[in-house]
Formats: sequence, structure tokens, C-alpha cells
Amino acid sequence: MLNPREIAQALAGERRPQRAGSGWLTWCPAHADERPSLSVSEDGGKLLVYCHAGCPQEAIVAALKERGLWPQGEGGARGPGPKTSTSGKNGTSGARRQRPKTDTGGAPPGELVAVYDYRGADGKLLFQVLRYRTSDGGKTFRQRRPDPDNPDSWIWGLSAGKYYRRASEGDWYLVNRKSPADAEVTSFPECPRVLYRLPELRTADPSVPVFVLEGEKDVDRLASLGLVATCNPGGVGKWRKELGQWLQGRRVVILPDNDEPGRRHAQEVARALHQVAASVKVVELPGLPEKGDVSDWLAAGKTLEELLALVEAAPEWQPPQAQAQEPIKEGKRETQAEFLVKLAAEAELFHDPSFKAFATIPVGEHYETWPIYSAGFKGWLRERFYRAYDKPPGSQALQDAIDLLAARACFDGPELEVYVRVAHLGDKVYVDLADDLWRAVEITPQGWQVVGRPPVKFRRPRGLAPLPAPEPGGTLDDLRPFINCREEDWPLVVACLVAAFSSGPYPILTLQGEQGTGKTTTARVIKALIDPSQSAQRASPRDVRDLMISAANSWCLSYDNLSSIQPWLSDGFCRLSTGGGLSTRELYTNDDEIILDAMRPQILNGIDSLVSRGDLAERVILLELPLITGTRRSPEAKIWPAFNSVKPKILGALYEAVSTALANFHHTELPELPRMADFALWVVAAESALPWEPGTFLTAYTRNQAAVVEYSLEGDVVAMAVRLLMADREFWQGSPSELLEELEALVPEATRRSKVWPKAANSLSNRLRRAATFLRASGLEIERAKSGERLISIRQVPQKTAQTAQTAQTEEPCGFGPDDPLGGPSPAASIRSSTRKPTVDEDLDDVDDVDDPLQDLSDELGAEVEEDRYVEWRT
Repeated sequence: MLNPREIAQALAGERRPQRAGSGWLTWCPAHADERPSLSVSEDGGKLLVYCHAGCPQEAIVAALKERGLWPQGEGGARGPGPKTSTSGKNGTSGARRQRPKTDTGGAPPGELVAVYDYRGADGKLLFQVLRYRTSDGGKTFRQRRPDPDNPDSWIWGLSAGKYYRRASEGDWYLVNRKSPADAEVTSFPECPRVLYRLPELRTADPSVPVFVLEGEKDVDRLASLGLVATCNPGGVGKWRKELGQWLQGRRVVILPDNDEPGRRHAQEVARALHQVAASVKVVELPGLPEKGDVSDWLAAGKTLEELLALVEAAPEWQPPQAQAQEPIKEGKRETQAEFLVKLAAEAELFHDPSFKAFATIPVGEHYETWPIYSAGFKGWLRERFYRAYDKPPGSQALQDAIDLLAARACFDGPELEVYVRVAHLGDKVYVDLADDLWRAVEITPQGWQVVGRPPVKFRRPRGLAPLPAPEPGGTLDDLRPFINCREEDWPLVVACLVAAFSSGPYPILTLQGEQGTGKTTTARVIKALIDPSQSAQRASPRDVRDLMISAANSWCLSYDNLSSIQPWLSDGFCRLSTGGGLSTRELYTNDDEIILDAMRPQILNGIDSLVSRGDLAERVILLELPLITGTRRSPEAKIWPAFNSVKPKILGALYEAVSTALANFHHTELPELPRMADFALWVVAAESALPWEPGTFLTAYTRNQAAVVEYSLEGDVVAMAVRLLMADREFWQGSPSELLEELEALVPEATRRSKVWPKAANSLSNRLRRAATFLRASGLEIERAKSGERLISIRQVPQKTAQTAQTAQTEEPCGFGPDDPLGGPSPAASIRSSTRKPTVDEDLDDVDDVDDPLQDLSDELGAEVEEDRYVEWRT
């Protein structure tokens, strides 16, 4: 005999009954029940049933008897009142005799006819759905998952909670109210839900349609015909929004069963997938019997060709328009907040990994994504209310509606990544054009195209500027007149542009040069091709929080006129280059922490040598810009119109290079990987689409790395002193204190008094450890004794042959050449030596750096130290 829960489940079929106090609320068998209205419970061993829709008790009992769900030999209701009770033999219920009120599982509810495996994306079995044929010819289902501690037992249920098992049994059953006295009890977490046949779905051709059905039997039937099909566990009414992640960017076709619950389910799934899938169609099959499905349709003689023809002819699903009139609810008008929530029915609600609530909303002929608490989403909702009522909503009603929608996004909506400007999805790259139509560029290994509804979510931080739609037929050589750099450095500029659309890590492009070398203009041109913004160039961030905010709201960071880079800022640049968390307090009044884990392309420029720390130098591409003479200088009123006229074709050529990198990256190999290996592999993979011979980039990159090593060493007084110590010897060994003493004898007194000189032996050891990588590259190996006495050994080692960047006194820069579209003469520009550094205050008097506190040098590191380092040491 059955207990109340089993009766409620049998009446629910594929649906889920609801708990109601100590009993269950399920579908009444005595009338066409569209929503649960029958209470089933047990009291003192008596079975109680009551229909809230008003069905006579005799009709309920008769319907239950017909289905075999009523105790044999029992009649109708006993006693007055809304509840009907009958007793089994000896005063016990017909369901069970004094058994604990638990989800015991017990004997199977019928004949097992099918088992459906639900597997994760990796093919691992997550759970099973078991289909049974009941004694009255109906069907029912149960779900179970493997016991992680015992491969021979099952956990009957997918929800989190307490489960029990008896000593004589191996399987676990969900505890309803209390477990049997002789049972072992433990807790299991919720089992993750996935789509049926998920591994096949993941490996299928993404261009073919995916059929979404109500049950596993229909899915297997279509799969046997060679179609890609799936369904959600639990059947009708059990779709979860997080399941949409597996259908992102796919063409979805929903085939509902021919009944009202099936049609409602199809609409629910369509709404959930509308903003996730590339397209959604709901196709109702003609000629189906009542409650018929696609298996019945095919069994009636219909063919696969007829099914595909119906799918092809069906229009794409569109969400219904919200009603303009104010509805009535139970005799009273709905509140403004309730009506605002209904007006937002077309919004797709979701949250990002940090549980920030978002909505994708229809605006005209396109869709936009906004944080739910943003002014953009509030304005959209306010406008819809105004169009319906010809008045704005109350501020409290609007806030109440926003709070409810945010809760739905966080707790019912799927978790989706939200991107700024650039997104990677599989082997595709999407670039947000940030235009009024919310279009994006889709870059694939086969090419690129502009799409109206990308399958990824972009947000639009304040200040994000639009990119023009790219155009084919251009070349990256069209960019050369707008970039002031030496000819040998041109491949490095293009490499940084192409790398900005990779998945990282990203090199830090550093532009150095005296006044009049076009550092700021060059940086603005490069950023305008990657991530234009209303404020293209930024001042040095004041703290980690400023750096975090910039990285969260921009794809490419560009910092202008830096005089120096503090250690904390150098570390921050390094983390953003190769990936790493930046954290700070959320508010200064609490102890909550915000963490940003991101990688970003970066551009730095300044007069001084900005690279002195080894970890930053390893991530840098350092360009020394040549001087632009007065006869070759052009006003910005002439530069920017010329650049904007060719910008669409430059972008087309740039995206073509990114497409080539996507096609070749996984097949590209280098005999020896340099630092920033992923960056180098990405550019080499794109090299067949770049305007130079293969191998040009690696030659330029190797040369530039050698130059960066020299720059870094020249900026480190300890490293320069070690080089001076080893200038005429092959080997030195001693304690840190002895080394400090010998080095101090070689440097000027002003250097020893300065803040940059180590004052103790342990400080010297730390400085040597930081400089060891670049000293090794220059031919000096530093070793420390692993045990016993603390000894430092320095020895000369053979250097790898590598070209170094040579700077001529007069050479032709690659920008503003004879074919300069801006016009004007193009004599060779005279540029300063790459090793020269400013030694007097006049050299630092850059009008762009007025009132910059970081521009000032300390008295100790002024003329004496700089002059000593670059004159005496070289002598």
C-alpha cells in the first residue's frame, strides 16, 4: 500500500507535488486540474484527502480507486468536514502500518522500463532517471545518483538534505520527517542538474539545430535519426535557467507535447533561452493526438524530412508584448511594483560570478545588457511604465520592483560571465563595437563578421567609446604614418595590437622619448584601435583601488607621462599583464574585500626610464621613439581626420590577423620559448597575415628583450656596481657583508648616501635576488650556498648570442615617411642615444608634466648620482 507522499507523486506524474504542512498538495484526479488542488495527508493512521476546488469526496475516492491508489475495500468519506478519512485494518492506514513518515523508497512503484543516464560535460555519470510502468498502465519516474563512497549503492534523490539507510540495505533514501530508529543518517549536497545527452550536445556541430523535448524517450528517438536533441530532468515545469549555459549561441527548436502543460513548458523554455541561444523556434506538430508527442507523430508515418521542413518554415519565437492596461488581482488592482515586474517580463535576468544582478533587455530592434541597479535599466523600466500609464512610477514602487528583479536574477537566474570590450567563447573572439545598436565583431578561424546579437554578454561602463564597423580590403601598413617609431620596432607595435585580442598574457607596451617624440599621440592611436574611450590617457593611479577600477571598466589601460613607477604600482602592472588578483577593502568603513582577477593590455609612456624592476622588465616591450623635427610635425586637426578615414580598413586587417592567429595557434611551435611565451606564440601564429616576412617578429622581440635587460641593469645601482666589480675578474666569492664592503668602495659617496643604496647585508641579498635574472642575461651568474656558511658566488658565464638594439644618431622612423598621407617633408630625424638619461632639471621640464609630484627627483639622486652613474662608471 502507498503512503501520502507516494500517492501525491503518482498523481503528479512527471510534475512535482508540494509539501503542505504534514501532508502533500498534488493534482486532483476527479477533475481537469491545471494546478495542484488535492491535499493528501495521514492522521492517526487514517488517510485524509480533500479537493480545494470543491470536488465531491465520493468522486475523489472513486478516481483514486480507479488508479489503484485507494485502500481496497474502503468506501467514501467518514464524518463531516473538509477532510475525508478512511481506516485500514486494525485501525491503521491503508498506506502503511505505523511506519515512520519518511521517504523510504521501498519497493519499486511498478515495472522498470527504462533507465536514462545524465552525464556531465566530461562524460561522468551524475544521476539517473528511472521510468516505471504502474499497475494501471500509467508511468512514474524516480531519480538516483551514485554513492561517492560506495560504487555498489545509490542515493535516491537529487536534492540536498539528510538521507538514511538501514543496516541491511546499501541504498540511501531522503528523510521526510524522521528516519527509522534502526537507520544510519548522513547528509548529501544537492546533485548538479545537467541536460540529457550533454556530452553528445557538446561535441555536436554548433551550426546544427538542437531539439529540446519534454522527455528522455523522445530525445532518444530523435537521436536515433541523427538529430541533436536534449531535455531537462524532471520534465514539464522543471526547466532551470542555469541549463541555458549549455545552449549558448545554438539554434534551438522546441517541440511541445499536444497538451496545455506541454505548451506552457515550451513557452517557459523559450523565454529562458531567448537571450542565450542564437535563435529559438517553438514548433507545434500538426495532427498530434491529445497528449501526443514527437514519438507518436513519427510512429504515425511522418518522416524526418517533413519534420525538418516544418522547422525551416517556422518563425523565430518572440516574447509576448506586455499588456498596457492595469490588471485586476483578486478583486483589487495590482500595485505599481507588481505591474513594473510584469512589464519586465521580457528581460532576461542573470548574475555574474560575483553575484551582481544583470538584465538583457529589448530596446527597439536590438538588445542591451545592464546591471539591474544601474540607471540604464531603471530608465528602461521607468519608460515602459510611462508608455503604459502616461505617468512615471513612484520612486518606492520602482525600487521595490528593482529589488525583486535583482533577487530573481541572483537566485533564479543563470550565472554568466559579463565582459568589457573583448570576450573569448570557444575558438571565437568577440569585440564589442559599443555602438548604438549593440553590435559586435565575431572573429573565428575562418574570418570575421559584424553580428547584431553576440552570444556573450557585454556591459558598457561609463566612458566607453564606439569603434567603427571594420571594413575589408585594408592592410596594417595603412597604420604606419600614424605611429612614430624606428623601422626595426614596427613589428613590435603590430604585435602588441594583435596580442590585445588574445586570451593573454599581454605585454606592457612602454614608450620612451624626450619631448617632441609623439609618445602621447602614438599611445592614443594604439588605444583607439583596441579600446577607445572618452578619456584615452590616464594619469598614474594613486593606489591599488584606482588601478582596480580602471581595469574593471576598460580593456586596454593607457597611462600618460609617467615619471617613475613605484614598487606597488610595478607589481600591479605585472599582475594585470600575466593575470593575478588585486584586492582592497570594498569600503573604508568595513572589512569586506573586493578581489579583481584580470589580465589587461597596457600602454605606458614617459621621458624617464620607467623599467628598473626585473619582474616588470620581463613583461615589457620597450620602444625608444625618435624625435619629430619641426618640419615634419603635423597638427592634430590634420592627424585625426586622416586616421579616422582609414581606421575601418585598419581594423579589418587587424581582425584578419587575429583570425589567422586563431586558426594557427594550436599548431604553432617554437624551438625555444621566450619570456611571455603565449604572447610570442600568438603573434607567430598570426604572422602569415602580417606585413612582413616570417621570422621578423621573433628577431625584433629578441633584440628588444636584450635592450630591456640593459635598461633594467642601468637603472639598478647595485647591478651596475656588481658589473663593475666583475669587469676584470672571472670569479668572486664571499659573505654578503664582504660583498657590500667591496661594492661600496666602487661607487661614489653620493650613491652610498642615497635611499636606493642598501645599508645592510640582508638588504643587499634581496637586491641581488631581484637583479639575478638580468645579471645572468648579461653574463653574470650569482649563486648562494645552500647550507653552512652564508656565501655568495659570482662568476662570468658565456652569454647567448643575441642581437641588441642599436640606436643610430640619424635614421628614418617608420612613421611620417615619404608616403605620409598628412603631407610635409620627411628628412631623417636626429634622435638621442638610447642610453642617455636626463641629468639636469632642464631635461625634466616637460610642459605636459606640470604639477606632477612624481616628476621631482630627490636631492640625493639628482645631478651627482646620475652624472656619476653614466659618466664615471662608463669611463
